[in-house]
Amino acid sequence: MYGSAQSVSHAEVTPAQSPCLPRSPKMSQQWVSAGSRVSMSHGRGKTFSMENIQSLNAAYAASGPVYLSDYEVLSPTSYPKGTMTFGFATGRSFFGGRATSLGSSPNISSSLDSMGSGDHKVMHLQQLQHQGASSLLLRQVMRAGVRGEGPPLVEQLKDLQRENDLLRRELDVKDSKLGSSVNSIKSFWSPELKKERGMRKEELAKLSILKEKMKIMDEENKHLQMTIQALQEELHTQRDLNELLQKENHAGQPGCTSNHFPVLELTEDNFQHLQAEHERQAKELSLLRKTLEDMERRINTQKQTVSVRDESIKRLLEMLQNKGLTMSKLLDEEGLRVKQETEERLEEETMHLRESQFPTLKMLMRVCTCPMNIRDLEDEIQMLRSNGLMNADDKDKELKQMEVCKSHSGLLKNKMDQLKQELSKKESEMLALQTKLETMANQNSDCKQHIEVLKESLSAKEQRASILQSEVDALRLRLEERETFLNKKIKQLQDITDEKSTMSGEMHDLKDMLDVKECKISVLQKKIENLQEQVKDKEKQMESLKDRVTSLQSDSSNTDAAFATLEEALVEKDKVMEQLKEQRQREMQEMQMEIEMCKTENKLLKEKIASLQSQLLEKESSVLELRERISSLTSSGLQKDTRLRALESSLERRVEECSRLWCPPDVTSELHLCLNIFFCESHCLVL
Repeated sequence: MYGSAQSVSHAEVTPAQSPCLPRSPKMSQQWVSAGSRVSMSHGRGKTFSMENIQSLNAAYAASGPVYLSDYEVLSPTSYPKGTMTFGFATGRSFFGGRATSLGSSPNISSSLDSMGSGDHKVMHLQQLQHQGASSLLLRQVMRAGVRGEGPPLVEQLKDLQRENDLLRRELDVKDSKLGSSVNSIKSFWSPELKKERGMRKEELAKLSILKEKMKIMDEENKHLQMTIQALQEELHTQRDLNELLQKENHAGQPGCTSNHFPVLELTEDNFQHLQAEHERQAKELSLLRKTLEDMERRINTQKQTVSVRDESIKRLLEMLQNKGLTMSKLLDEEGLRVKQETEERLEEETMHLRESQFPTLKMLMRVCTCPMNIRDLEDEIQMLRSNGLMNADDKDKELKQMEVCKSHSGLLKNKMDQLKQELSKKESEMLALQTKLETMANQNSDCKQHIEVLKESLSAKEQRASILQSEVDALRLRLEERETFLNKKIKQLQDITDEKSTMSGEMHDLKDMLDVKECKISVLQKKIENLQEQVKDKEKQMESLKDRVTSLQSDSSNTDAAFATLEEALVEKDKVMEQLKEQRQREMQEMQMEIEMCKTENKLLKEKIASLQSQLLEKESSVLELRERISSLTSSGLQKDTRLRALESSLERRVEECSRLWCPPDVTSELHLCLNIFFCESHCLVL
């Protein structure tokens, strides 16, 4: 799995079937330091005591048994059968050629070049091995027991136990965090996502409806502009007609009857035309009121849609932050779970080794003490023989004792040979266990480095989360600015609606004034008609008087009186005509004033319409920007979903590799079932 190759005392281990390496660099460093102590003690000529042997046994038991795989075959050793080495065997353990990406995310890759110094230490330790034969070792063990040297590995065992306690505490904390993170993931893949998708679809539908409404508003604005232009043209025609009437009134003479009749026809047509125009203006005002009400409704709907979008954006950002943090926690906690399981198995295997190796060590002690006792007895007998202090009975007794001792020594030699054979077997097993311990130490170091890499990835993800939070804060500030801007626009629209309401009231007042003036004009027209009839009557009277004058030319007195009466009638007629002209001039001035007022009002309305159009364009641009942001957020969410899937696939691969290396088939099947159930639940929640 990690690309490491170990060869221990002519025992080759294939890299494909190498056992799992330990996951903590501290453990590997302590094993390296222990090996260096042992090898240096051999190099200096020091020997192991029985306490040293027991401490070694305890250290192997603490590390736990790791069995060789089917493909790992031990070759026959070239050492004699009576040899027993307690140091590390010669070999190589090269880790520097490996550079794998161990990050929990695809963007974080780390190479294990930092292991070079540890590799040099291991190679130096492995070169300081292969010390003396078993007989020399036994003698050195006895001498060390007599000297009373202390155990060198008890401190290491205590350190290892402390580290195990610390690691267990950390694993308990991480397990609690993992449970909380799993609950958060279950709550994360809740039906709220479906609701948010539905909300997005509804927002898109609302946006399309708003686009259609904006098009309708543009068409209505164009229609209003056309109506305003038509009103201006009608005002120009009214001015022209009034000027023509004034010119005809000034140019009209009292004797010309034929010039007055077409003037009367033109005035009636003009008044009818004015009435029709007033009706059109009333209809257009009603349409304008309706459009204003529609605009207010649309503004309210736009406010609601903007508030819903803000809430959805905030939810998406919170979900993305929670998503990145929970995935990093899951990866770390799964690594810690694997570590805890390996430690539990190592402890169980160490207990088995202690139980199996304790009686063999007792037998070794007895075998080591027997030849020393025999040699002591032989030395004493030789001393007594040399001194000549022995009697015949003593000699017989001693000879019998010697024969008994010889028989016992023969039996003991046979037992020694058997025990040596067993010891050679145990040595081979111990060497295999040492190789596995080395591999486990290397695995522990690799796993610790992997945990460090995961911590670095966690720190990087936390930095990303902080960056995302800063971006979210910036977006919130922008949203607040937009909200303030929208509130200002809403206030402006309210002011405009108030002004339009006041303008509509003024228009109603103007309409009432126009109706009153139309009534006055109709009254004046009737008066003019009556005066014209009077003029006609007076003209008829003038004709009759002329006839009488022609008939009464003889009577000068009568004619003078008639002339005087005629002159008086003409003077009265001139006065009436002047009064009528003054009234008409006054009415024309009032009409001009009203027309100018209408023009100014039309200009103000045009300016307000232009400002409203600019505001509508700004709102459209803001809506487009919000759409782009929403699309960017959706794309980032899809990218993070793809990252989740990639991480799930990498997790499955890692679990399969770990199960191949150190898990039994029952545990692997259970792990696969658990992982399949977990991934099925996650995919169902995503769907």
